[in-house]
Order: sequence, then C-alpha cells, then structure tokens
Amino acid sequence: MLEVSPAPRRSPMTVPALMAVLVLLVGAQVACVFKFPSWGNDEPAHLGYVAALARGDLPTIETDTVADPQQYGVIADDLVGWDEEHGDVWTANHAPLFHLTVLPLWWASDGEPQRVFIAMRLVNTLGFALWVLLVGLIARELVPRRPAVPALAAVLAATPTLSLRAGFLMNDGMSSAGALLAFWMTIRVLRDGVRVDRVTGGRLALAALGGVVAAGTRASGVLVVAACCLTLLVALWRRYGARQAILAAGVVGGVPALATGWFYLRNLHLYGDLTGQSALLDKFQRNPVTTLGGIWGIPSLDEALYSMPIAFAVLLVLVPVVAIRRVRRTGITWDAAWVMLLAHGAVTAVQIVGFLRSGGGYHDRYLMTVMPLLATAGALAMLRTGRHEWRVAAVWSGVLLAWLAGALVWLERLQIFGRQTSHPVEGPLPELLVGLAVATGLAAWATVVAHARSDGDRPQLRAEPALNSAQESFQSL
Repeated sequence: MLEVSPAPRRSPMTVPALMAVLVLLVGAQVACVFKFPSWGNDEPAHLGYVAALARGDLPTIETDTVADPQQYGVIADDLVGWDEEHGDVWTANHAPLFHLTVLPLWWASDGEPQRVFIAMRLVNTLGFALWVLLVGLIARELVPRRPAVPALAAVLAATPTLSLRAGFLMNDGMSSAGALLAFWMTIRVLRDGVRVDRVTGGRLALAALGGVVAAGTRASGVLVVAACCLTLLVALWRRYGARQAILAAGVVGGVPALATGWFYLRNLHLYGDLTGQSALLDKFQRNPVTTLGGIWGIPSLDEALYSMPIAFAVLLVLVPVVAIRRVRRTGITWDAAWVMLLAHGAVTAVQIVGFLRSGGGYHDRYLMTVMPLLATAGALAMLRTGRHEWRVAAVWSGVLLAWLAGALVWLERLQIFGRQTSHPVEGPLPELLVGLAVATGLAAWATVVAHARSDGDRPQLRAEPALNSAQESFQSL
C-alpha cells in the first residue's frame, strides 16, 4: 500500500549536510589554531606511526617516535615525550590504513612535517564531516517517513567535544565514516532485499569497502564488520535462503577479513590479544577502577560530562521513558536493522566499560560507531515532547546549536587559547572559519524553522511503501 502525501520543499538531508559542513569548518579552525603536537589526542604517536611507515617499517607500541630527529625538523624536541613510554608509537596497535593514507603528505613535507601537519589533520576532519552526514542518512533509512528525525539526529550527533576532535591528527574520523558506510549499505540491502543486479552488487561492494576502511584503521571496525555480516546472514537466510545470504555475508564480511585480518593476527602474536589493549594498559601502568568513587578518576570523563549534558540527559531520561511507553502500548517488535544497531551498541558498551574498569581513559569518540543508534533514538525521544514534529525539532535544534557554540568557545578557551601564545596559522583565516561555521549553524537552524513554518508538520511528500510491520512500529515511536 502506498501513502502519497505532498513532498517537503526542502530535502530532509539538507540539515545533515549543513551539519557536516559545520563540523568541517570547526575542525579546520581547530587544526589551524592548535599547536602541534597535541598530546591529549595522541598526535605524536600517530605522527611517529607515519614516519615509521616512511622508513619502510611497521611499528610496534615500543617503537621510538623519534628515530631520527632530522625527520621532524624543528618539532623533533616536542615529540620526545616526558618519559620513555610516552616517547613510543603507542598507537601502533591500530591497523595502518589511515597512516598509509596520509603518508604521501609526509613525503611532501621534505623532512619538515610541520609544513603539512595541518593537511594531515584535515584528513581526519573530512572523515568526521562524512560521519555526521552518514548519521543523518542512516536515521533516514531507519525512520523514512519522518524527515525531522534525520535532521535532529545530525544536530544531536555533532556534540562539542566530537566537533573539537575533528581538528586533530587521529584515525577516528576515517574509521567511523567507513563503519557508518558499512552500516548504511547493510541497512539498504535489508530494506530492499537482495537482487542480482548492479544496484545490490554496488551496495554490497560499498558495505565491504566501508568495512575495509573501518577495520583497516581501528579495532572497533571489526565489530561493525561482524555485526553487518551476521545480520545479513541471518536476515537474508530466513528471507531468501542460504545461497544469497552466504553470498551477501561473504562479500561484506569476507573482503574486510582478507584485507585486514593479518594485522590483528600480528597483534595477537605481539601482544597476546587482537587489539593490543592489555599491553597498552600494562605499558602505561593504569590502575583498575575498583570502587564507585574511582569513576571520577577516569581520564577525560569530566570533559565529556561537562560539554554534553543535554545529550546525556536525553539518552538517560527521555529515551528510556519513550521506549517503555511504546513497549507497553504496542509490545516488542523486531526489525533487523534496529536489532543490528542495538546488538552492536550493547557489545560496544560492554567493551568500553571493561576498558574503563581496567584503567583506560574515556573518550566520546569511542561512541562514534554507535551514534546512528543513539542519535536516532534521541531524536525520536525529543520529538515526543510536542505534537508538531518540526516545531519541536526547531526548539531542540536551537538549544543544541546554542550549546554547541557556547561549549566550543569554552573548550577552546580552556584547551587552546588558555595554553597558547601563538598559533600555527596566524592572520584572518581562523576567524574567517569561525564566522563561516556560525553562519552554517544558523543556516541549519533556519532550515528546520522554515520546515516548521511551511509544510514541515504535514506528512512527507513522496510516495513511499510500507516496508514491514516491525519498521512501521518505529514510525509511531
């Protein structure tokens, strides 16, 4: 059955696209003004990883960051570290795809990496921007008939600390963008089924490519590949039989496994586990958290709590309330895409808690692969606080964007301007980027307000078939 309704004048993906541009501008501004390297974001270790690859070596967590001071020019002394352990490439437990990607920039530096350090940072910035856009795209797939959901989900995903992290030399942006590409394509296959034609083949190929990028940069990508592979295997086996299920799962899971599995077997050989996590905790002599009071001693936890209270309040209060009410009203229904994201989120949460209990530090970028679930659920819960979706979305997005601006000012004053007397890029460019970011944020909010004032509260314009009863239940959440 088709539900035909007038189409909105503006695409529901306009806001996610603007939020991606906003993160790109904020990240570029941070990349220009923060001194290098940033120890809080593992930049020395990542740079040492690239330098080792340039020498033809694949480093370990004991490889010296500065093997040859001439490689680094005037910043060599800044990379040595305050003790022996912090003078090593401790990020060498990560697979090397990101570092191979920025390796041409290192070669272009001609022994003076500070010349292209900002360009290396911008590779991560681009990954963060694509990640925000993919959050919106996945939200649209999960709740296709409620265009306010992807718009609000993208605004919710662009939290202050994650927007700030976009400006540093790290592999999280590329890895998370690859992970969400794998999720998005997997969900599209689940929605449309498997057909032996170019469209489905292309989706499977893109899902496999996303899996290679995700697992080829961070261990968290392996979980994403496993979630996509198992979901396709089970869901398509029940729907179409073994042949197509095994084919789809084999492509999405097998290609990343063949491309990256060797590295995780190397970790197992060198460190005793696939991720090298235990060896790193021993290396830095982290103390396990054994009491409730010890939670407040977890490194970087306070920064995330102070900068993201709105998002945490929504996820801890509104989402459970709305979910409980829906279960009481309609019972529990299952949809393969939601189950995949829920299962992946649960496993990720268990791993993060285990890491923190072992003495590891908290970083909100660990949640980037879970953000499609968190942001979509958060947006759905926010929209339940009023009767007119776009009007509610306008209020919430205004609050979130105002908080983003204020928190970024606070974080930059605390972490950047409060500790620096000069910046890598002087002149008008950083201020211009700030102005463009503010204008982009206002444009995103104005787009939501325009929907609320015009046809935003009416049903979506295009004809769209009901997919299945399980997904339909999420439309009314």
